[in-house]
Order: sequence, then structure tokens, then C-alpha cells
Amino acid sequence: MKTNITISLDPAFPFTLSDPQDFSVTATSLTKPDYIRYMNCWKVDDSKKQITTVFGGAYSGKFQISIRHKEYGLVDTNNMILDVSSKIQSVSPQVGSVHGGTLVTIKGTNFGT
Repeated sequence: MKTNITISLDPAFPFTLSDPQDFSVTATSLTKPDYIRYMNCWKVDDSKKQITTVFGGAYSGKFQISIRHKEYGLVDTNNMILDVSSKIQSVSPQVGSVHGGTLVTIKGTNFGT
């Protein structure tokens, strides 16, 4: 399932955001630098200095965002981290029958369908 990710640039970004096709956006795993996810930029908002991309998902973890403008080059993305880590908040019930058949509910974040 694809998710929209909105990236806010520095409000002092000196160039006009006019065409989504001017940008290429990637997310590189902080633990596996050869694992790179490419995001399709589909919307820009110059008044808010925001870029909206479509993210197709990735293995659980943290990713460094990189943005390149086709004319102006790399955009400063220091400390722009995308966290797609899965986290378990609770499991219930915590005990069940040794014979099976117990419905288990796991609550948390960033689980797939």
C-alpha cells in the first residue's frame, strides 16, 4: 500500500517550487546503505515549501531522506529521517490454551495489512 509523505523544506529555501517533476527523492537505510527506496514526487506547495511524495514502503528501520532538484542540485536534508520502524505496543491475551485456538491481538504501529 502506497502512502503519501509530505516533506517540509526550510522556509528559507530560495527557489520556487513549481513542478513536482523537478525533484527526485530517495530514502536510504541508515543500517544498510545499499538499501535505497525511491519516492515519486507528485505535488509541490511553494507557499508552504512542501513536497509530497508517494512512498511504497520499506523494511522496518530509519532512512535518510535525500532530495535533488534537477536544476539546483542537492537540497539540504540534514536530520531529515523517515522512521518506518514497526513497534509492538501490546499483545493480548498474554496467556492462552496449550491446545491452540486462542485469538491473539497485536497492537502497534507500521504493520502491513
